[in-house]
Amino acid sequence: MVRLEEINGKNVRDILALRVSGNQESFVAPNDMSLIEAYIAVAHHGHAFPFGIYDDETPVGFCMVGFGADDDWEDAPGIAHGNYSLWRFMIAAPFQHRGYGKNALKLVLDFIATEPCGPAAYCWLSYEPENLATRALYASFGFQETGEWDGEEIIAALKLDKERPPLSVRYMTPADSAFWFSLDRHLSRTEYLRKVRDRMGYVLSVEGQPAAILRYSLFWDSIPFCNLLYVRPEQQRKGYGRFLMQHWEKDMKAKGYTLVMTSTQENEEAKFFYSAIGYRNCGELDFPFPGYEQPLELIFGKAL
Repeated sequence: MVRLEEINGKNVRDILALRVSGNQESFVAPNDMSLIEAYIAVAHHGHAFPFGIYDDETPVGFCMVGFGADDDWEDAPGIAHGNYSLWRFMIAAPFQHRGYGKNALKLVLDFIATEPCGPAAYCWLSYEPENLATRALYASFGFQETGEWDGEEIIAALKLDKERPPLSVRYMTPADSAFWFSLDRHLSRTEYLRKVRDRMGYVLSVEGQPAAILRYSLFWDSIPFCNLLYVRPEQQRKGYGRFLMQHWEKDMKAKGYTLVMTSTQENEEAKFFYSAIGYRNCGELDFPFPGYEQPLELIFGKAL
């Protein structure tokens, strides 16, 4: 399965080893240069999100998402300001022409749809005019050339802003039990009624129809901890999870809390989602007990 993995100390050498073919070297910067540029951008108040592209455990490529322009980018094209960019995108030579580019680009756009730096109107990118394969790939996703140039590369952009249907969030009620238990297989009915009583769960509706749920408890009896966030499969990748998390955070802040927490397993893509909406990894939990074995649990926190 094709997936994105954040660049870290464990995988950076694998990503640095990836190369395009010799006749493509003028089309994309080496991955070491990209990571240096990412560091410089972040150090100068910019944004960069570098990822390795993996097929299960095999690294096959590299990509990097940017947002806006950092303090040193004096000749940034107009579209760079306030918009996302696909800053780098490469599939290593041995893995080309196998569908990885198309699958990875979809994952990149899914990541951008989580709005890690807030809403934006466009995702833009640039490429050498003679890079025909790349032009065709981006055009197949709806990128259109704008007529602008970034140095010697032509700019293409994809419009992101779409009208969102009316969303509403309310506390869970006894009447929500059928919908709730269609998504939540871990909560007992006794605990469900406690959550209803204590207003510690929410239902998000899209155009009046329930689409997502969130419930929480108190870590150390003092810190709100999101135990479950679940969006119906057919409603995922539309920003509803982010919307519901933001509603919960505002509610917690209004109640006087200054920190919230959550967790996810190390092998789940939710770790990218929480990182994208401002949560920081603050610990790991291992279960070495018979009957409770599971992948490493990552603990996240966010100051309000």
